[in-house]
Amino acid sequence: MVTQKDVAKLAGVSISTVSRVLNGSSLVDGETKKNVESAIKKLNYKPNLVAYGLRAKSSKLIGLILPELVHQAYSMIAQYVETRASDKGYSMILGVHRNDPECEKWLIDDFQRRNVDGIILQPVHDEPHTSANLKEYTRVPMVLYGQSFSSDQMGTVQLDNYKAGIMAAEHFVKLGHRHIACTAGPINMEYLRERLNGFRDGLTKHNIVISQQDICACELNYQVPGVVSGQRAVMQFLDGRDRKDYPTAIWAHNDLVAVGIIKELHQRKIRVPEDVSVIGMDNMVLTDMIYPPLTTIGQPLEQMATMSVDILLKEIELKEQYVPENIRMEPQLIIRQSTGKYSENVI
Repeated sequence: MVTQKDVAKLAGVSISTVSRVLNGSSLVDGETKKNVESAIKKLNYKPNLVAYGLRAKSSKLIGLILPELVHQAYSMIAQYVETRASDKGYSMILGVHRNDPECEKWLIDDFQRRNVDGIILQPVHDEPHTSANLKEYTRVPMVLYGQSFSSDQMGTVQLDNYKAGIMAAEHFVKLGHRHIACTAGPINMEYLRERLNGFRDGLTKHNIVISQQDICACELNYQVPGVVSGQRAVMQFLDGRDRKDYPTAIWAHNDLVAVGIIKELHQRKIRVPEDVSVIGMDNMVLTDMIYPPLTTIGQPLEQMATMSVDILLKEIELKEQYVPENIRMEPQLIIRQSTGKYSENVI
């Protein structure tokens, strides 16, 4: 059976150096790491992770906890986290809290019982005190994904959601739209509040005020698909109004809701984008496959997921010496065919 001693001999390094490479340590220089990895591959060395974990007090296992997997963005995040963790020599276990704080706490406790080395969590509550509350009952390193607040307790990776809202507003205004509607999510999700605030401020800058009837609050209900929420939003925006009073542009807080909006508009014989322009949020794979292809605000999901793993592993390695990092990523406007210039005569 091939051992670490054999790998060390072939690579011309000490056993402790081989151990550091297996542990993903940043203390090993690039050339040495390359030699060790080459020796591991040549000898087809397969470390006994259970035995290794007992010796190193490391399970080489991280946990990922997300709100759901139905929305494609979350399944993509899970895939990117697993890929990065695997590249770094870690396995991943996955949990879904369904926006239930008791379930979230149970999953954190369960993962700790499974001896995970650390956890990446998109929390139920997105508030300034969230990280402090989590710190009270979390014994392992943790990174908060998608939290809107910076933290001095643990690392965070987030999108600039306020800027995403501004981008959507600016695009509609640039196309000449003045009567604009949008969907919003649950009020306990600060990142969704940030999107709405950015959208409102972006419109206010151009002296456009969005009315309360033109804001549809879509509750986070896992029994109601996002597409259905989008259809219901259109009902709120249009029912009981004369056609001339319909909004000519709608921003959805995620792509599935945008798909539902377009579906309901089509059923009412309202054209997209000739009559109503629609923008989504997330840039899911399906956005380029529907008709018309969806203009959306993209999140750099792969970079955010990769960054979350890297920060977590750094915290695992440095322990008490780790200084929390707060990373805020830039959104991107992706223009497709669901948005067009405003015309007075279409609706």
